[in-house]
Amino acid sequence: MTKQAKGSESSTKRSLALSFYTFLSRILGLIRDHFMAVSFGTGMVASAFSVAYRLPNMFRNLLAEGTLSQSFMPIFSEYEKMGVEEARVMSGTVLSFLFLCLSVFVALFWFFAAGFLPTLVGGSPEYGTLVVELSLVLFFLIMTASLSSIFMSISNSHHNYFVPSLSPIILNFSYLIVFLFVFPFYHEIRDKVFVLTYGIVIGGVLQLFVQAWYVYQNGYGPIFRLNFRHPAIRKIFKLMLPAALGGSFYQIGLLVDIFLANYIQNQNPGLGAVVSLDYSQRLVQLPTGIIGVALATTILPSLLKDLREGREENVPKEISDVLSFAFFLTLPASIGLAVLGETVLDSIYFGGRWDHLATVTALYPLVFYSLAIPFYSINKVLVSSYYAFSDTKTPLRIQLISFSLSVLVSIGLMYFLKHSAIALASALSASVTSSLLLFYLKSHQVKIPFLTVWLRILKMVPALFGLFLWLVVSELGLKPVLLVSLMDNLGMGYANGSRICLVVSILPAIVIYFALASFTKLPESEIILGRFLRKFRRK
Repeated sequence: MTKQAKGSESSTKRSLALSFYTFLSRILGLIRDHFMAVSFGTGMVASAFSVAYRLPNMFRNLLAEGTLSQSFMPIFSEYEKMGVEEARVMSGTVLSFLFLCLSVFVALFWFFAAGFLPTLVGGSPEYGTLVVELSLVLFFLIMTASLSSIFMSISNSHHNYFVPSLSPIILNFSYLIVFLFVFPFYHEIRDKVFVLTYGIVIGGVLQLFVQAWYVYQNGYGPIFRLNFRHPAIRKIFKLMLPAALGGSFYQIGLLVDIFLANYIQNQNPGLGAVVSLDYSQRLVQLPTGIIGVALATTILPSLLKDLREGREENVPKEISDVLSFAFFLTLPASIGLAVLGETVLDSIYFGGRWDHLATVTALYPLVFYSLAIPFYSINKVLVSSYYAFSDTKTPLRIQLISFSLSVLVSIGLMYFLKHSAIALASALSASVTSSLLLFYLKSHQVKIPFLTVWLRILKMVPALFGLFLWLVVSELGLKPVLLVSLMDNLGMGYANGSRICLVVSILPAIVIYFALASFTKLPESEIILGRFLRKFRRK
């Protein structure tokens, strides 16, 4: 195979490897969430941790997994054309400037947190104080995650995805080490939550160290210089500012969701609205993280290469292929979570402080969130496409519209649907964002072959219907019989019985989906199955 052929390998194929690495980290995340649920339940301590963790996580998603890394990559690619030394100096200058800005930002938060957080979250003074104390520790994650994102972007720009994909795995292992080896020495729930926060911060430091070590090992290590006049500073932050504002609407929307959920929870004691929304959203992040982030991460370097080498005609096909691939993988995930929601929640969270009431509380938000899985995923892809054109203003305007819609729908429906209204508003907002992002791509002379994409989606209908039919039969017909049999005849616990029922539902569903997809000759199925078959033959 020629070098050119290798270089032109589609981002959909490259994303499979990254999806697998991300899948491992998300599985560890589910194990982490299980221990979180059984250790803390949905009470005051769990709610306080959710709010405290959401604050740094909001900025981490905004910077580490979004605008900072995607704004940095085109500039880094531009400087690499000048030479490796120029790129190393540029990245070191950006890191130095970023470290200074983040230090000031974290210091300001530490100074003002006690004044504004208790007012925002409401509830008892004890609850507000706990949120502040946990936030002061966890906010340091912004520093480690944001700096790590620069090193990860450098690796991704060279199509090295494995070590960057280890970053969330390291953080999840930090959780699990605390749960398994430290928690047995503590009995008070408040002591446990503080030990966990310090363990998470240590995991963040390890993330940064691993990413930096890998970049330096490959000869791309930044050369640190604090030069405020370096042209890259202005370029990156010129790209980043509108992108950060646009991304902030989504992240602020999540923050508004948490505060609305706090309000609903305070009005309905015992509801556990904050934690229920948080855990439902984490389940939805499993497919969106595996598929959406992987595709978005791989398509940006691919589009940048096409544009840099004057192959603009490849861009529409590249984007349409990725969109079709995203729908092929996310539509069954959406159907699966909507139909199997109760079984999924019980399989992962049930036990300890998580009971049947907690499952019922989280079920409807999970169903609403799951409906928008395809939109959450393709939005990541589409925003990356705009960034390839150095256009961060269009996504900004669109995300402002979506943010406003989400807040209005949440407030308008929360008195009827309670916390489920927040999930429904998020789903509607994501669908509107997708439509507008697709529509305005034409401003960059990118004409997506929508007819081709729709025909490929319609061709998925038989496979999707077969999957849906089996899931309904297994959930409504097979599960009640099997669960009673496992519990009565084998003495199995409810949580383990639910896990077996989930496996019995999912494995045949996957076989049915791919069998029908292969029968109807879907190219997306051939890409996935072909890759695994080639690896099997090599063995």
